[in-house]
Amino acid sequence: MTVKLTKSGWSVCVAAVSALAGLVFYLITSMTGFLSGTAMSPLPIVCTVAAILLALVLVCAAKKLSPLATDFFVVAAALLLIAAFALFAMGRVTLVADVYFIPVNYPQAEASALNLSIVGMALYLVAIAAMIITAFSEKITKD
Repeated sequence: MTVKLTKSGWSVCVAAVSALAGLVFYLITSMTGFLSGTAMSPLPIVCTVAAILLALVLVCAAKKLSPLATDFFVVAAALLLIAAFALFAMGRVTLVADVYFIPVNYPQAEASALNLSIVGMALYLVAIAAMIITAFSEKITKD
């Protein structure tokens, strides 16, 4: 069985891949380097995995879903990605404060963690934008 995707279907795929890459950056910055000894929130992981699963359902079962269910899955995935982004960003407030607002004698590992976190957050923003584009599209798969 092959699935023929429209532009909005490819947008869902871009959202899923970007979210997965953002999650990888969240995990890397949370478990290694400067932040390795701090507590890591599992909520961004849960939200991202749930959003990716919803995106996979959208791509694989788009023809079987009603238009209302499709819209619900798109909005739910977008909201989950927004929540994951917000939680990721809020977890990095101290890094931003230390590096940008108190720029005296911070370790290089802290700047690296911040820069990698910015990349991860940018990937989440790409995923959110892709889901918003999908929300204003008509179909995910071709007939």
